[in-house]
Amino acid sequence: MLDDTSAAARKLVEVRNLRMYFPIRTGLLRRHTGDVKAVDGVNFDIYEGETLGLVGESGCGKSTCGRAVIRLYEPTDGSIQLENKELAWSNIKARDIAQRAERVASVVFFVAFALTLVGLFFAFPAIALGFATYPILTVVALTLFLAATSLYYYIPKWIYRSVVATREGVSTRDFAPSERELRRIRPTMQMVFQDPQASLNPRMTVAAIIGEPLSEHTTLSKAERNDRIYELLDAVGLNRDFANRYPHEFSGGQRQRIGIARALALNPKFIVCDEPIAALDVSIQAQVVNLLEDLQEKLGLTYLFISHDLSMVRHIADRVAVMYLGKVAELAPRDALFSDPLHPYTKALLSAVPEPDPASHDVAERVILQGDVPSPSNPPKGCNFCTRCPAVMDVCRIEDPEMKEVRPGRFVACHLHS
Repeated sequence: MLDDTSAAARKLVEVRNLRMYFPIRTGLLRRHTGDVKAVDGVNFDIYEGETLGLVGESGCGKSTCGRAVIRLYEPTDGSIQLENKELAWSNIKARDIAQRAERVASVVFFVAFALTLVGLFFAFPAIALGFATYPILTVVALTLFLAATSLYYYIPKWIYRSVVATREGVSTRDFAPSERELRRIRPTMQMVFQDPQASLNPRMTVAAIIGEPLSEHTTLSKAERNDRIYELLDAVGLNRDFANRYPHEFSGGQRQRIGIARALALNPKFIVCDEPIAALDVSIQAQVVNLLEDLQEKLGLTYLFISHDLSMVRHIADRVAVMYLGKVAELAPRDALFSDPLHPYTKALLSAVPEPDPASHDVAERVILQGDVPSPSNPPKGCNFCTRCPAVMDVCRIEDPEMKEVRPGRFVACHLHS
């Protein structure tokens, strides 16, 4: 955990204008009639060795944002860079070219494959003679021939994309990585899920769960893989004898440790912790958070820590981003944000934290917000918070405020500070 994020620290993750919309389809023909704007124009950076806390009330888009950052969802728009490698569509024109290239390639493949089947029909007598004379050789030749028809898809797709991108001035770096390229990047980014019971396969042993990433992404032998599994069990504080047990035989905290061990299997640099303590007892939460901190110190990990537990975020995070209705309202260093919040929503959120001292609790000023959170499928015009903000102005209902740096390291999206 960093004590202070300096300007010289290297950016590991850069997120720019990230949008994640889920289409609404209605009617008999399932026409696209709207979108649920779960994440709508989010920007932030995460530095090496840092923990960025992402907080907000339920339904604000925290988990969706985390999943989109590591490409468990394909973002609707925006740029996501991990170690300067683009993971999303930084250029909307590049996405349109890629979609057109797939349509063109599909048509070419269908026509070519149909002509191939017609040719095979007319060549049936020769094929039958080949089966009778050289059956094995004929089967191999037909298999290779049919496999080669896949080139009818990939070659036109590559040619169309290259030609049109050059003509329209789109760089190859603007294209999102393919599934194969994304698979090579995945070992550097992992996720710890919210529900440790639902995220573990009940039919697999602990050794199989932790060893699955090693089987998929490495060439380790069985003995080397077992050694690595035992190392990971030691790292998260579990007994090696547990390797052949099943998830239902463990407590919630132990299951979450298994999930953490699985995330660490490929030595990632960046881990998204999606409310990793929300489903655990209070007595176990501190143990899991302390484990995450110890692992970060030993392995140099970088975290995006998603939570609605502000006290835990205050303990583990270096900087904190506050989300409301799909947008980041405020981003600031931890101590500055908790001692002097600038955005009205951040003030209301922090005022809702219970105060353990009875004397302080009785004199604490609570900010009570009126009304309900608007629907992300129909957000209000202007600022998303204008329908509930106690300091709302006329401009708030007209113009959406931009995220601006109002103090060194402190970013706020509010007209009060523009």
